[in-house]
Amino acid sequence: MALPRTSPDSVLFTTYNVLDLFLTDSPAGAEHYRQVVESIRELGTDVVAVQEIRGSDAQTVGARLRQLADDAGMRCLVTASGLPAGGGPPAGGGPPAGERKPALAMGSRGFHCGLMWRGEIEPVTGSLRTLGRGHFWHSLAVVTLDVGGRRVRHAAFHATPFGRLLRADQNERLVAMLNGPRGSLPLLIGADWNTESADRVWDEQAECWALYEPRDPYDGIRWTDDMVYQCEWDYDERGQRRHRADRRPGDVLWAGGLHDSAAVLRAPWQPTVGHHPDDRYGAAGISRRIDAIRVTRHVLAALRAYHVTDTELTRQASDHLPVTVEYVPAAITQTDPSGRW
Repeated sequence: MALPRTSPDSVLFTTYNVLDLFLTDSPAGAEHYRQVVESIRELGTDVVAVQEIRGSDAQTVGARLRQLADDAGMRCLVTASGLPAGGGPPAGGGPPAGERKPALAMGSRGFHCGLMWRGEIEPVTGSLRTLGRGHFWHSLAVVTLDVGGRRVRHAAFHATPFGRLLRADQNERLVAMLNGPRGSLPLLIGADWNTESADRVWDEQAECWALYEPRDPYDGIRWTDDMVYQCEWDYDERGQRRHRADRRPGDVLWAGGLHDSAAVLRAPWQPTVGHHPDDRYGAAGISRRIDAIRVTRHVLAALRAYHVTDTELTRQASDHLPVTVEYVPAAITQTDPSGRW
Protein backbone atom coordinates (compact mmCIF):
# COMPACT_ATOMS: atom_id res chain seq x y z
CA MET A 1 0.00 0.00 0.00
CA ALA A 2 1.34 3.43 -0.97
CA LEU A 3 2.38 5.83 1.75
CA PRO A 4 -0.26 8.42 2.70
CA ARG A 5 0.05 12.07 1.67
CA THR A 6 -1.11 15.15 3.50
CA SER A 7 -1.40 17.13 0.24
CA PRO A 8 -1.82 16.31 -3.46
CA ASP A 9 0.99 18.78 -4.16
CA SER A 10 3.52 17.14 -1.85
CA VAL A 11 6.62 15.14 -2.77
CA LEU A 12 7.68 11.86 -1.15
CA PHE A 13 11.45 11.37 -0.95
CA THR A 14 12.84 8.00 0.13
CA THR A 15 16.29 6.78 1.09
CA TYR A 16 16.92 3.05 0.78
CA ASN A 17 20.04 0.94 1.24
CA VAL A 18 19.24 -2.06 -0.95
CA LEU A 19 21.86 -4.50 0.43
CA ASP A 20 24.32 -5.66 -2.23
CA LEU A 21 21.87 -5.32 -5.10
CA PHE A 22 23.10 -7.13 -8.26
CA LEU A 23 25.96 -8.77 -6.33
CA THR A 24 24.97 -12.17 -7.69
CA ASP A 25 22.82 -13.45 -10.56
CA SER A 26 21.85 -16.57 -8.61
CA PRO A 27 18.18 -17.43 -7.94
CA ALA A 28 18.60 -15.91 -4.48
CA GLY A 29 19.94 -12.72 -6.09
CA ALA A 30 16.99 -12.61 -8.49
CA GLU A 31 14.55 -13.00 -5.59
CA HIS A 32 16.34 -10.26 -3.66
CA TYR A 33 16.01 -7.94 -6.67
CA ARG A 34 12.29 -8.75 -6.99
CA GLN A 35 11.75 -7.89 -3.32
CA VAL A 36 13.56 -4.56 -3.64
CA VAL A 37 11.57 -3.57 -6.74
CA GLU A 38 8.30 -4.57 -5.10
CA SER A 39 9.23 -2.63 -1.95
CA ILE A 40 9.89 0.55 -3.95
CA ARG A 41 6.71 0.16 -5.98
CA GLU A 42 4.61 -0.33 -2.85
CA LEU A 43 5.95 2.87 -1.32
CA GLY A 44 4.47 4.96 -4.13
CA THR A 45 7.27 7.45 -3.59
CA ASP A 46 8.37 10.21 -5.99
CA VAL A 47 12.15 10.33 -5.56
CA VAL A 48 14.45 7.59 -4.25
CA ALA A 49 18.06 7.76 -3.08
CA VAL A 50 19.56 4.27 -3.22
CA GLN A 51 22.77 2.90 -1.74
CA GLU A 52 24.64 -0.37 -2.38
CA ILE A 53 24.13 -0.92 -6.07
CA ARG A 54 26.97 -3.31 -6.79
CA GLY A 55 29.27 -3.62 -9.79
CA SER A 56 32.84 -3.05 -10.92
CA ASP A 57 32.55 -0.49 -13.75
CA ALA A 58 30.45 2.58 -14.48
CA GLN A 59 28.86 1.21 -17.65
CA THR A 60 27.62 -1.94 -15.92
CA VAL A 61 26.44 -0.16 -12.79
CA GLY A 62 24.75 2.56 -14.84
CA ALA A 63 22.83 -0.08 -16.77
CA ARG A 64 21.81 -1.68 -13.48
CA LEU A 65 20.49 1.60 -12.08
CA ARG A 66 18.53 2.11 -15.29
CA GLN A 67 17.10 -1.40 -14.98
CA LEU A 68 16.05 -0.76 -11.38
CA ALA A 69 14.43 2.55 -12.34
CA ASP A 70 12.57 0.97 -15.28
CA ASP A 71 11.28 -1.93 -13.20
CA ALA A 72 10.23 0.40 -10.38
CA GLY A 73 8.38 2.69 -12.83
CA MET A 74 10.85 5.55 -12.46
CA ARG A 75 13.57 7.43 -14.37
CA CYS A 76 17.23 8.12 -13.61
CA LEU A 77 18.74 9.94 -16.62
CA VAL A 78 20.04 13.51 -16.56
CA THR A 79 20.97 15.50 -19.66
CA ALA A 80 24.48 16.94 -19.62
CA SER A 81 24.99 20.62 -20.42
CA GLY A 82 28.35 20.15 -22.10
CA LEU A 83 30.04 22.08 -19.28
CA PRO A 84 32.56 20.68 -16.82
CA ALA A 85 31.24 19.61 -13.42
CA GLY A 86 32.18 22.90 -11.79
CA GLY A 87 30.47 25.08 -14.40
CA GLY A 88 32.23 27.74 -16.47
CA PRO A 89 33.08 27.66 -20.15
CA PRO A 90 33.16 24.40 -22.11
CA ALA A 91 36.32 22.37 -21.62
CA GLY A 92 37.73 19.18 -23.02
CA GLY A 93 36.90 17.29 -19.80
CA GLY A 94 33.22 18.15 -19.85
CA PRO A 95 30.55 15.67 -20.98
CA PRO A 96 29.16 16.15 -24.49
CA ALA A 97 26.16 18.45 -24.59
CA GLY A 98 22.92 16.52 -24.75
CA GLU A 99 24.38 13.27 -23.42
CA ARG A 100 22.03 11.56 -20.98
CA LYS A 101 23.72 9.97 -18.01
CA PRO A 102 22.30 7.94 -15.11
CA ALA A 103 22.27 9.75 -11.76
CA LEU A 104 24.95 7.43 -10.45
CA ALA A 105 27.92 8.07 -8.15
CA MET A 106 30.56 5.36 -8.36
CA GLY A 107 32.22 4.41 -5.10
CA SER A 108 35.77 3.10 -4.94
CA ARG A 109 34.87 -0.09 -3.04
CA GLY A 110 32.17 -1.60 -5.23
CA PHE A 111 29.22 0.05 -3.44
CA HIS A 112 27.51 2.79 -5.46
CA CYS A 113 24.77 5.41 -4.94
CA GLY A 114 22.06 6.61 -7.28
CA LEU A 115 18.88 8.64 -7.61
CA MET A 116 15.57 7.82 -9.32
CA TRP A 117 12.37 9.82 -9.77
CA ARG A 118 8.88 9.59 -11.22
CA GLY A 119 8.27 10.50 -14.84
CA GLU A 120 6.45 13.80 -14.23
CA ILE A 121 9.49 15.15 -12.36
CA GLU A 122 12.13 16.77 -14.56
CA PRO A 123 15.87 16.80 -13.79
CA VAL A 124 17.57 20.12 -14.50
CA THR A 125 19.98 19.86 -17.43
CA GLY A 126 23.60 19.83 -16.31
CA SER A 127 22.74 19.53 -12.60
CA LEU A 128 24.21 16.06 -11.94
CA ARG A 129 27.19 16.13 -9.56
CA THR A 130 28.94 12.96 -8.41
CA LEU A 131 31.88 12.40 -6.09
CA GLY A 132 33.53 9.18 -5.03
CA ARG A 133 37.18 8.15 -4.97
CA GLY A 134 39.40 10.81 -3.42
CA HIS A 135 36.47 12.47 -1.66
CA PHE A 136 34.42 9.85 0.20
CA TRP A 137 34.72 6.26 1.40
CA HIS A 138 31.66 5.44 -0.74
CA SER A 139 30.08 8.21 -2.83
CA LEU A 140 27.70 11.14 -3.24
CA ALA A 141 25.24 11.85 -6.07
CA VAL A 142 23.33 15.15 -6.37
CA VAL A 143 20.67 16.15 -8.92
CA THR A 144 18.50 19.24 -9.09
CA LEU A 145 14.89 18.31 -9.81
CA ASP A 146 12.02 20.52 -10.92
CA VAL A 147 9.20 19.60 -8.53
CA GLY A 148 6.02 21.63 -8.57
CA GLY A 149 7.78 24.50 -10.29
CA ARG A 150 10.54 24.66 -7.67
CA ARG A 151 14.14 23.62 -8.21
CA VAL A 152 15.20 21.38 -5.33
CA ARG A 153 18.43 19.44 -4.95
CA HIS A 154 18.12 15.78 -4.00
CA ALA A 155 21.14 13.73 -3.00
CA ALA A 156 22.14 10.14 -2.20
CA PHE A 157 25.08 9.46 0.12
CA HIS A 158 26.69 6.47 1.82
CA ALA A 159 29.03 7.14 4.75
CA THR A 160 31.96 5.01 5.82
CA PRO A 161 31.15 2.02 8.03
CA PHE A 162 34.61 2.23 9.63
CA GLY A 163 36.72 5.01 11.10
CA ARG A 164 34.82 7.31 13.45
CA LEU A 165 37.22 10.21 12.89
CA LEU A 166 37.14 9.68 9.13
CA ARG A 167 33.35 9.64 9.25
CA ALA A 168 33.27 12.98 11.07
CA ASP A 169 35.87 14.46 8.71
CA GLN A 170 33.98 13.35 5.60
CA ASN A 171 30.71 14.67 7.05
CA GLU A 172 32.42 18.04 7.48
CA ARG A 173 33.48 17.90 3.84
CA LEU A 174 29.91 16.98 2.89
CA VAL A 175 28.58 20.02 4.76
CA ALA A 176 31.06 22.26 2.94
CA MET A 177 29.99 20.89 -0.44
CA LEU A 178 26.23 20.95 0.13
CA ASN A 179 25.57 23.73 2.62
CA GLY A 180 28.49 26.08 2.10
CA PRO A 181 28.43 29.52 0.46
CA ARG A 182 27.40 27.95 -2.88
CA GLY A 183 24.59 25.89 -1.33
CA SER A 184 21.83 28.34 -2.24
CA LEU A 185 19.30 25.84 -3.58
CA PRO A 186 17.23 23.87 -1.06
CA LEU A 187 18.48 20.33 -0.45
CA LEU A 188 17.28 16.96 0.82
CA ILE A 189 19.90 14.24 1.23
CA GLY A 190 19.00 10.60 1.86
CA ALA A 191 21.77 8.45 3.26
CA ASP A 192 23.00 5.48 5.16
CA TRP A 193 24.93 7.62 7.66
CA ASN A 194 26.45 4.69 9.57
CA THR A 195 26.21 6.77 12.75
CA GLU A 196 23.76 7.96 15.39
CA SER A 197 21.95 11.27 15.08
CA ALA A 198 23.08 14.07 17.38
CA ASP A 199 20.29 16.52 16.52
CA ARG A 200 18.66 18.29 19.43
CA VAL A 201 15.11 19.51 19.88
CA TRP A 202 13.79 22.25 22.12
CA ASP A 203 12.16 20.90 25.29
CA GLU A 204 9.51 23.48 26.15
CA GLN A 205 8.87 22.07 29.60
CA ALA A 206 12.52 21.94 30.66
CA GLU A 207 13.43 25.01 28.58
CA CYS A 208 16.54 23.42 27.19
CA TRP A 209 17.85 21.57 24.14
CA ALA A 210 17.69 17.78 24.40
CA LEU A 211 18.85 14.98 22.12
CA TYR A 212 16.13 13.79 19.75
CA GLU A 213 17.36 10.21 20.13
CA PRO A 214 15.59 8.84 23.24
CA ARG A 215 18.46 6.59 24.35
CA ASP A 216 21.92 5.35 23.54
CA PRO A 217 21.49 2.11 21.54
CA TYR A 218 24.67 0.70 23.08
CA ASP A 219 23.63 1.38 26.67
CA GLY A 220 23.51 -1.85 28.65
CA ILE A 221 24.97 -3.89 25.77
CA ARG A 222 28.10 -5.89 26.48
CA TRP A 223 31.15 -4.64 24.59
CA THR A 224 31.98 -6.39 21.31
CA ASP A 225 34.91 -5.75 18.97
CA ASP A 226 32.65 -4.16 16.33
CA MET A 227 31.78 -1.33 18.72
CA VAL A 228 35.18 0.20 18.04
CA TYR A 229 33.64 1.59 14.82
CA GLN A 230 30.65 3.19 16.54
CA CYS A 231 31.45 4.01 20.17
CA GLU A 232 33.60 6.22 22.34
CA TRP A 233 35.06 4.56 25.40
CA ASP A 234 37.12 5.16 28.53
CA TYR A 235 37.89 3.29 31.75
CA ASP A 236 36.71 3.66 35.33
CA GLU A 237 38.93 3.68 38.41
CA ARG A 238 39.01 -0.12 38.37
CA GLY A 239 40.06 -0.27 34.71
CA GLN A 240 36.63 -1.40 33.51
CA ARG A 241 35.80 -0.18 30.02
CA ARG A 242 32.81 2.16 29.65
CA HIS A 243 31.33 2.88 26.24
CA ARG A 244 28.74 5.10 24.60
CA ALA A 245 27.63 5.99 21.06
CA ASP A 246 30.03 8.34 19.31
CA ARG A 247 27.70 11.11 18.14
CA ARG A 248 30.43 13.42 16.83
CA PRO A 249 29.91 12.52 13.13
CA GLY A 250 26.19 13.22 13.53
CA ASP A 251 26.87 16.44 15.40
CA VAL A 252 28.97 17.71 12.49
CA LEU A 253 25.90 17.38 10.26
CA TRP A 254 23.51 19.14 12.65
CA ALA A 255 25.97 21.89 13.59
CA GLY A 256 26.71 22.37 9.88
CA GLY A 257 23.06 22.98 9.00
CA LEU A 258 21.97 19.58 7.67
CA HIS A 259 18.95 18.81 9.85
CA ASP A 260 17.55 15.36 10.59
CA SER A 261 13.98 15.42 9.28
CA ALA A 262 12.78 12.97 11.95
CA ALA A 263 13.98 15.35 14.68
CA VAL A 264 12.47 18.39 12.95
CA LEU A 265 9.09 16.65 12.80
CA ARG A 266 9.45 15.13 16.31
CA ALA A 267 8.60 11.77 14.78
CA PRO A 268 8.46 8.79 17.14
CA TRP A 269 11.85 7.11 17.22
CA GLN A 270 12.00 3.97 15.08
CA PRO A 271 15.05 1.83 14.19
CA THR A 272 16.04 1.37 10.56
CA VAL A 273 18.47 -1.53 11.09
CA GLY A 274 18.80 -4.48 13.46
CA HIS A 275 16.06 -6.71 12.06
CA HIS A 276 18.11 -8.66 9.50
CA PRO A 277 19.90 -11.94 10.31
CA ASP A 278 23.11 -10.65 8.70
CA ASP A 279 23.25 -7.54 10.92
CA ARG A 280 26.03 -8.17 13.45
CA TYR A 281 24.85 -5.31 15.66
CA GLY A 282 21.30 -6.59 15.57
CA ALA A 283 22.57 -10.04 16.59
CA ALA A 284 23.97 -8.39 19.73
CA GLY A 285 20.57 -6.88 20.53
CA ILE A 286 21.34 -3.40 19.17
CA SER A 287 18.63 -1.53 17.23
CA ARG A 288 19.87 1.61 15.48
CA ARG A 289 18.48 4.44 13.37
CA ILE A 290 21.30 5.13 10.92
CA ASP A 291 19.25 5.83 7.78
CA ALA A 292 17.88 9.35 7.62
CA ILE A 293 16.96 12.23 5.35
CA ARG A 294 18.61 15.51 6.20
CA VAL A 295 17.58 18.89 4.88
CA THR A 296 18.87 22.45 4.68
CA ARG A 297 17.09 25.26 6.51
CA HIS A 298 15.10 26.15 3.39
CA VAL A 299 13.14 22.90 3.68
CA LEU A 300 12.32 22.95 7.41
CA ALA A 301 8.94 24.63 7.02
CA ALA A 302 8.06 22.41 4.05
CA LEU A 303 8.36 19.08 5.89
CA ARG A 304 5.04 17.37 6.54
CA ALA A 305 5.54 13.71 7.50
CA TYR A 306 8.13 11.02 8.19
CA HIS A 307 7.81 7.25 7.66
CA VAL A 308 9.91 4.16 8.30
CA THR A 309 8.37 1.32 6.27
CA ASP A 310 8.67 -1.78 8.43
CA THR A 311 6.86 -4.67 6.76
CA GLU A 312 7.54 -8.35 6.22
CA LEU A 313 8.60 -7.53 2.66
CA THR A 314 11.03 -4.72 3.56
CA ARG A 315 12.50 -6.81 6.37
CA GLN A 316 13.26 -9.59 3.89
CA ALA A 317 14.46 -7.31 1.09
CA SER A 318 17.30 -5.56 2.93
CA ASP A 319 19.13 -5.09 6.21
CA HIS A 320 17.96 -1.45 6.07
CA LEU A 321 14.36 -0.24 6.09
CA PRO A 322 13.30 2.50 3.64
CA VAL A 323 12.86 5.95 5.18
CA THR A 324 10.58 8.54 3.56
CA VAL A 325 9.78 12.20 4.16
CA GLU A 326 6.93 14.18 2.69
CA TYR A 327 7.49 17.82 1.82
CA VAL A 328 5.55 20.55 0.00
CA PRO A 329 7.68 22.39 -2.59
CA ALA A 330 5.53 25.54 -2.38
CA ALA A 331 6.34 25.83 1.34
CA ILE A 332 10.12 25.90 0.83
CA THR A 333 11.57 29.18 2.06
CA GLN A 334 14.69 31.15 1.27
CA THR A 335 15.41 31.97 4.92
CA ASP A 336 15.44 30.21 8.28
CA PRO A 337 11.73 30.10 9.22
CA SER A 338 12.02 29.34 12.93
CA GLY A 339 14.85 31.37 14.41
CA ARG A 340 15.80 28.37 16.53
CA TRP A 341 18.01 26.49 14.08
